[in-house]
Amino acid sequence: MKRLTLLFSILLFNLQNKSVIACAVCFGDPNSKMTQGMNGAIFVLLGFIGFLLVSFGVFFLNFRSRSKKCQLVASPPAKIEALREGYN
Repeated sequence: MKRLTLLFSILLFNLQNKSVIACAVCFGDPNSKMTQGMNGAIFVLLGFIGFLLVSFGVFFLNFRSRSKKCQLVASPPAKIEALREGYN
């Protein structure tokens, strides 16, 4: 079964049109306006995705620091509680 799947995959890969595999620079003129525009669009999309990932990271780091601050305020240190019990 594995051999049949492998042979079928190799056959489909070899029947594929070669122009589908080539990138815009390899297939066409690298100095054309369409190729330059496509490359610019790719960089814009990569920048947008990078900005979103960094924003999510900062967002969760902000939550983490706020959580630590709330834990420090919500639970007083054990020494203060021991002193309060000693005075009662």
